[in-house]
Amino acid sequence: MDVALHRGPEHIAEDLEFYRSEQRDKHGQVRPADDIRSLVPDPGATGADGAGSVFQPFARHSLDRVFIGVSFPLFANNWGAAHLRHLLQLLKPDGAVVLPVYPELPAREMGMWCRSSLESIFRSRSRFAGLSNIWAENDGVMSLRVGRRWPPVIPSAGRWLWEQVPREALARGLAWWRGACARHWRHAQYGAVVEQILREARGPRRPTRLCAAGRDAGLLALECLLSPYLRVTRARACGSLEDAAGLRALAAACAAGRMRKPLEHGADAGGACDALCLLDADLPEAPELAAAVAADGIVVLAPEAAALAARLDGFGAPRRYSRLVAQELRAGRPIRHYSRRMEALLAAEQDAAAPAFTVLSRTGAA
Repeated sequence: MDVALHRGPEHIAEDLEFYRSEQRDKHGQVRPADDIRSLVPDPGATGADGAGSVFQPFARHSLDRVFIGVSFPLFANNWGAAHLRHLLQLLKPDGAVVLPVYPELPAREMGMWCRSSLESIFRSRSRFAGLSNIWAENDGVMSLRVGRRWPPVIPSAGRWLWEQVPREALARGLAWWRGACARHWRHAQYGAVVEQILREARGPRRPTRLCAAGRDAGLLALECLLSPYLRVTRARACGSLEDAAGLRALAAACAAGRMRKPLEHGADAGGACDALCLLDADLPEAPELAAAVAADGIVVLAPEAAALAARLDGFGAPRRYSRLVAQELRAGRPIRHYSRRMEALLAAEQDAAAPAFTVLSRTGAA
């Protein structure tokens, strides 16, 4: 059985056409089956309207191929790598994950996958044939296969979603499962954008003290602490749905033995920070937290928390980042994408009134 992953039901036709076009399928290598099953990141999707849920459990070694639609937000970070590793476990021995990859520069700007980032994590060789498990199929398309050895365990909250949430759902019920999946999926997208913002603002080697506030603060702080692309030396979460004990358990389950520093809880931690991430609109402590941001620090506001900018003093002009790809929105500079529908959504984000991530910096403040 072939399955395809899409951002939403409205993207299904274009996503499948991408792989069926002559440019991508010159010799019939990656053409999806006619009876391919479409999946969307909606825990409540049942397949009755033509699309099932990405989060529904599949048995190991049950799928022939998995197609990542061009609309599907699979970012090139640890969360995305953990998802790809999970998909590899679902494949039959001769199966493949087929995904779009971008040229190096656009991929770096948008936080999407390119060939070099795939090979740095997943490359291995068959014992006798000497073949890599990263195959370049056609222009903009590559496939990922099970090679001689499994890729390493990826430390990420994505690992918790695919391995632990289905087990806990057996005890907590369907309503809890749907809420957990929706929350983790929001974090998967928001966390990737925040990680890209921190990478551009702080660089991969500069020590960064991070504070996150909101119901998903624990997930975000943990993901940044585990990221190999940042050097987070201290991470704390304020207002997280998990308490201090829950954060420790979550960190232990996700870290794979790679924690640099313990994840701190806001109730018993304080002090200055270099980056503050505000994830929800209802955060009365936001001005107090922003006052503790260092002189060269930044504040990142999620789209829901954009109105908080008016309550924060001592910062320069805001910059805006897309919710759809991890790239800064600049007037007169369109963001190119493989999907025409996605390009239209990205163009709509250029409107200053459209929801987007807001970045405030101490540097350049009046």
